[in-house]
Amino acid sequence: MFDTLDLGMPNRPRRSRAGAFIGRDKTALVLLLCLSLTSCAGTKKPAKIASQATAPPAAGSKVAKPPAAPAKKGILKAIVSRLTLAPSPLDLKTSIAADANNNSPVELDVVLIKDKGLWKTAPSMTAKDWFGQKQDLERRYRNKLIVNSWEWAPGQPINPIVIRVPRGLNGAMVFASYPSPGTHSAPIPKGGKVAIALKQDDFTLEILK
Repeated sequence: MFDTLDLGMPNRPRRSRAGAFIGRDKTALVLLLCLSLTSCAGTKKPAKIASQATAPPAAGSKVAKPPAAPAKKGILKAIVSRLTLAPSPLDLKTSIAADANNNSPVELDVVLIKDKGLWKTAPSMTAKDWFGQKQDLERRYRNKLIVNSWEWAPGQPINPIVIRVPRGLNGAMVFASYPSPGTHSAPIPKGGKVAIALKQDDFTLEILK
């Protein structure tokens, strides 16, 4: 009876217990692999979030305002440029008379003084004192003392002179080498137009507009 029943049923492959265990093991391995991949992906997410946190904010963000910094820098740059603007130069219009200094050359020094202590005593200094101490003063004060020197013969034509004025200037003086009595010295503006006329016994000074 059992043989007849077995013969009448269709042939189907039979799975052994070992095959069933192997199938279950494969499923378990797949599940473990999926879990491991999920855990790895979960560990990478914080790193991605951290990188996004350190990245620069998007344009138009309320937290960061990129246009504000360049605007402030531009304003500060403009203020600094105005405050550190170079002083106007000293324009000299100089002439020498035909009978100047008893028909002898005249030496003229325009001295720019950046030392406060020296400037306190310079206005009272005579041309004789200046020319006598010139080398010593230049050696002592160095870059705080800028000396411009010329020497002209009587009646010689003199071209206009432009002297660049440095920042931090305390004052300027002019000295002329006349042997006649007198100081032959005078303070002059730190910038602008000045006319100096070397005459027979002394010079005259005029501030031009």
